[in-house]
Amino acid sequence: MRNLKHTIIALAAIVMVGTLSVFQVSDMSAEKLERDMRLSTANSTASITITSTESETTGTRAVALETTDEEETAVEEADSAVDEATEQAIAEKSYLTLGYANVIGSAELRAEPNMEAESLGTMSGADQVEILESTEDWYKVAVNGLAGYVQKYQVTLDKDIATETAMQYDHYKLASVTSDVGLTVRSEGSIDSDSVDSVEEGDVVTIVDHEGDYTKILYGDDYKEGYVINTGLTNDGEWVDKDEVHSEIIRVAEEKEEAARQEEIARQNAARASASYSTTDSSSSGSSSSTSVWSTGRSSSSSGGGQAIVDTAMQYLGVPYVWGGTSPSGFDCSGLVQYVCRQNGISVPRVAASQRGAGTYVSRENLQPGDLVFFSNGGGISHVGIYVGNGNMIHAPQTGDVVKISSIETSYRISHYAGAVRVW
Repeated sequence: MRNLKHTIIALAAIVMVGTLSVFQVSDMSAEKLERDMRLSTANSTASITITSTESETTGTRAVALETTDEEETAVEEADSAVDEATEQAIAEKSYLTLGYANVIGSAELRAEPNMEAESLGTMSGADQVEILESTEDWYKVAVNGLAGYVQKYQVTLDKDIATETAMQYDHYKLASVTSDVGLTVRSEGSIDSDSVDSVEEGDVVTIVDHEGDYTKILYGDDYKEGYVINTGLTNDGEWVDKDEVHSEIIRVAEEKEEAARQEEIARQNAARASASYSTTDSSSSGSSSSTSVWSTGRSSSSSGGGQAIVDTAMQYLGVPYVWGGTSPSGFDCSGLVQYVCRQNGISVPRVAASQRGAGTYVSRENLQPGDLVFFSNGGGISHVGIYVGNGNMIHAPQTGDVVKISSIETSYRISHYAGAVRVW
């Protein structure tokens, strides 16, 4: 009876598994269900041998079901059939191919496989989708509780590719120039377009877009825009936030605009200062000869080195300010400039207003170490220093102070800036 019970349980399990599969996999085809049931039944069928014995004392007849090796195997297989069928049912429920939305931003899910069909919703870049159907150019996908048609190129089976594409929505990618001869920057994405600039090997640029064989880039400190050939760039740089790049572009543009405005203010200050000096000089000397003496701004023994002027001036850091001072025992602003220039074989006038007329005018963006920078109080040149680089100057500021290095980028210095000259 025990063996008969096992066999009956095995057969019942097979029936239960078949029934479970029907309920769990509602969308399997009728043919597939029929085939699976036949296979399950065939695999579980075993011959049953019936033997009987008769008791000599009671006369009763006992019937036993003898189990063969094949029957034992069938029972064991039936015991594991539930687990196998359950796994199969789960697998059948997940038979759909998984993909990822390969779009920048989002893409419309269409009710039919054509661009004119109704939009049922959207999928976003790198969203995981289930591919329900496939036609020549379209997939029907399920995503975020919606099902609709998208064009095939908008789906990829590679998650990394989808992620890379999705990042382009709100990020730019950095790239390095790999060509050992640099790259020509063109005005458009074509070899026939104008050459506007160049970038050198190792320069880092910002990739904005791709157009055929060319890449649109931002390059340089001021984020200039242009196109370079694709083959001369890496494509494995860091991602940078688009908003941060655009904010930086705006900041740089505003700085350039402000620099231009301040340069114009400097020209106006210098013009007023020159006019004031000319009037004073003419009335005091009755001659313009002193002005012409300083028109070259240098003597025949000029060293011609701006950095040499800076190096000499640095030797006097900490020397006290003395009004009218022209020696290392004490300097005023123009006295320091005159003394330092003289040490380098360059002759300049004694006072700042006169020094402004010496040498060659230099724009603010072209300042180099050793250039003389001037400031106006609104009526004439009121102060002079020696530019040392990085937006700083060395100068003798005022009574109670000492020769020191100060910024020319403070709001006061910017608003009073009156230009610069190069005397070396």
